[in-house]
Amino acid sequence: MAHEDRLSRSMLDHLLHCHLRVFSEGRSPYDALKRDYCLKCMTDLQRKQGWLVPAIKHLYELLRHDSTNTFKRSDQDLISLLVNKHDLISALIQSLSTCQFDVWNKTHGHVTVDTLVDGRYTHEESIKSHLDLLSFLLKKGNLYLILKRSEELWDTLINNENASSFDRELGLNWFITCVEDLNRESQNALFEKRVSKLDPIDLSPKGKDSLHSSFNILFPFQIRLRLF
Repeated sequence: MAHEDRLSRSMLDHLLHCHLRVFSEGRSPYDALKRDYCLKCMTDLQRKQGWLVPAIKHLYELLRHDSTNTFKRSDQDLISLLVNKHDLISALIQSLSTCQFDVWNKTHGHVTVDTLVDGRYTHEESIKSHLDLLSFLLKKGNLYLILKRSEELWDTLINNENASSFDRELGLNWFITCVEDLNRESQNALFEKRVSKLDPIDLSPKGKDSLHSSFNILFPFQIRLRLF
């Protein structure tokens, strides 16, 4: 039912919410069931079309849901499986690019935060869902975002010609908030290859202020000299 395109947004959300309640009983066999459903969501992402945003939202809720309010070893192993074997982080960035490209084409470049990505979820919800899951994976999985993926994410949200001002603002906020999820070498390389070449004209006043104040802590001399 959840994969039915004609299902309304309210009904879809209700179905997925009820599905999550299955895991609230905390039975050990549900660990295997959770794994199977996460892999099903992974398959949806790899198709790069259709049920992308619901798959990401459900995957995020499945991974962070635990009736004991603790993060078990089995959950960390599941994140490791999804990231290392199925390359979930790469799939997330590609999915983000796919959603962004589709909504740009549908609106002929006139994208707003309320533009619907798939007839049910807005462009804002889509971007935030992708970035929320990415942040969760890095923090709960004790992972660093490698430089290659950092550059791909930066190019998708900030350097992309299909990116709206809203995309760039959310992208900058993500890098500012999650900069510690990149190791020091990647931070320096990202600055040299991407941040230092960013044209402030492309930023909103809010985005420019956020970039200046936050990255100034990490790169005080370079930021003052090259950007502002």
